Amino acid sequence: MSDPAGVYIHIPFCESRCHYCNFATGGFEATVAERYVAALVSEIQRAQERSPGQVDSIYLGGGTPTTLTVQQLARILDACCQSFEVLPGTEITAEANPGSVSRDYLEGLRTIGINRLSFGVQSFDDVELRLIGRIHNAKEAREAVLGARAAGFENISIDLIAGLPEQRMETWHRNLEEAFALAPEHLSVYLLELYKDAPLLHRIERGELHAVDDDLTVAMYFALVDEAARRGYGHYELSNWARAGHESRHNLKYWTGASYWAFGVSAAGYDGRFRWSNTRNIHEYLACVERGDSPVTDRAELTDDDRQSEALFLQLRLEGGVDMAAHRARFGVDVPARYGAELQRLREAGLVEMSEGILRISRAGRVLANEVFEVFV
Repeated sequence: MSDPAGVYIHIPFCESRCHYCNFATGGFEATVAERYVAALVSEIQRAQERSPGQVDSIYLGGGTPTTLTVQQLARILDACCQSFEVLPGTEITAEANPGSVSRDYLEGLRTIGINRLSFGVQSFDDVELRLIGRIHNAKEAREAVLGARAAGFENISIDLIAGLPEQRMETWHRNLEEAFALAPEHLSVYLLELYKDAPLLHRIERGELHAVDDDLTVAMYFALVDEAARRGYGHYELSNWARAGHESRHNLKYWTGASYWAFGVSAAGYDGRFRWSNTRNIHEYLACVERGDSPVTDRAELTDDDRQSEALFLQLRLEGGVDMAAHRARFGVDVPARYGAELQRLREAGLVEMSEGILRISRAGRVLANEVFEVFV
């Protein structure tokens, strides 16, 4: 029997769009949201036709899943339980905006089976939060996490962004202090990336804001690495830290090549051989599902070599690195023989390390990871 799969469900609604965002999101409209929930339920139910099997993680991402009512989220989760064999102890995560959840709402999420929350805090500095267009302030972020604790949540993740325009090391240290003071089980920290249509990028290009230089961003990243280690958090993936046993089960499926189903606008899935993704246009998505058609717009079959190269750079993201003997047994590829010259260059540059048959990205390589990954693409 194959290992349990994951389920990703995209909720594309936000009260407002953040100034750095490139996700498939839009404003919340109650009538559109109700149609969308009905379409999601229909799309999930059709998965029964493909013998979906067991799952042990369900992830409600976005957008902002907490723009939906508890009852709407319950309908989506019920559809998952009807279409999949949802195993006992399944990790069920909802992303949440700190400014959109009350104590009653959080208690409602617990009642319908959600057992993990991922709060998109991004910063505990009110100036930074206004700059990036977040609707909450630092006080509301703290209150949301404490409210989740009071509602019974024992698995909470906090997201932060490093390298925001005008950000200083002083404010970054305060962000870390605030985050760790709330004792989350999990912490995700991303280095700011700006896409061509991001309002934040336009402000930088007009000279209204100053981008943080690369050296400072790197210093912020390593300040986090060292502080998290001091506080007992394992750095299990390049951008993710967790207390033992609280690594994101769902996200680990992405990095270990496991299967995951995907439902909703722009959602992307993988079954071990094929990758597919749904349309990014919500109106096209609704029209397709409502008339009984598939919303999938892209589908690609991976070759054996595609899968082995993906396994290399995805597993290099993980603390455990790549067991080269296991990789050879699985894919028939001798990593040192196939990538010898490139690996030697990376080792000489101090970006990767090889020891006892394990290939790992080095401390220095963590902030130049894309240069490492390019070798295997």
